[in-house]
Amino acid sequence: MAVQPAVLTLEEFHKLYDGQKPAYEYWYGQALRKPMPTVLHGIVQAILVMLLESAGWNTASEVRLKVVREVEPVPDLIAVRGKFKGRYPAAAPELCVEIMSPADTLAKTLDKSKQYIAWGSEHVWIIDPEKRTAWDLSAEAPGLSWIPPEGSLRIAETAIDLSAIFAGVDKKLEFIAE
Repeated sequence: MAVQPAVLTLEEFHKLYDGQKPAYEYWYGQALRKPMPTVLHGIVQAILVMLLESAGWNTASEVRLKVVREVEPVPDLIAVRGKFKGRYPAAAPELCVEIMSPADTLAKTLDKSKQYIAWGSEHVWIIDPEKRTAWDLSAEAPGLSWIPPEGSLRIAETAIDLSAIFAGVDKKLEFIAE
């Protein structure tokens, strides 16, 4: 891997980091590597795609947003009511979802989520699959709402029960103490 300059132009970022796995995000001249997801992370992401699609949402995972020039984040999942426009969304999707990996912190994920709201997303869901809880950040109501394991994530007329997500996880994953 190349040594990262102190400040990268967007063009330098793309030359150095496009196609890297796990993905890198561009934040104000810096390349930030997304944490490596776990199987739990991937299962939660797949279940959310299925639940949102069945509720009429159009979803995409791990897509680079190009809403503002200084930042190109890669949310774990995005959802819109209609069709996506273009290869990379240039307008904030109605919903962005961040699924926390073991290396993530809530403070860092919340900072990223606040940006999505500032750019025009209606809701951001932050899911902690280890604790089986979530948070909702909304453009309508200031502040972060904690969602307990028996609660639901909501956007417009859609409600996704956390219990449904984690019942699906339990069907697909055997937890082993590490």
